[in-house]
Amino acid sequence: MKESDASFKILITPTPILGPDRDNKKDNYSNSTWNYEGDEIRNFINQFDNIYICNGDRHWQYVTHLPETNLWEFSSGAGTDEHAGGWPQSDLMPEHKFLRVKGGFLRGHVSRESGSPKLTFQHCDVNGNVVHEEIFIK
Repeated sequence: MKESDASFKILITPTPILGPDRDNKKDNYSNSTWNYEGDEIRNFINQFDNIYICNGDRHWQYVTHLPETNLWEFSSGAGTDEHAGGWPQSDLMPEHKFLRVKGGFLRGHVSRESGSPKLTFQHCDVNGNVVHEEIFIK
């Protein structure tokens, strides 16, 4: 990452680094069980501009941005509505920019707008309809 001159850096991970996740879970870097390792990873990647985390293994879609950091995390969510769950839709945390407890997928696209690199993330429902979008221009 230190040597990359990419306009955007995307870290794809099977589990959350930012979360949040439920207090009773102990299987990822956003949990207190793995707080030391999670802090090491978060501190390392926070030194880079234009870095974005994409993860799976959550049964809900979300976008998290930690205030006062460069850190953004996008969760793809469950592939079907039947497998969505585990987080109450009403539990929107301050760090959530988007929360949806339904199935679907995450789509990312890099393009140029007026000569500037542009990164678009879209959360889609199971039918491919866009339900949320975040755009970053460098």
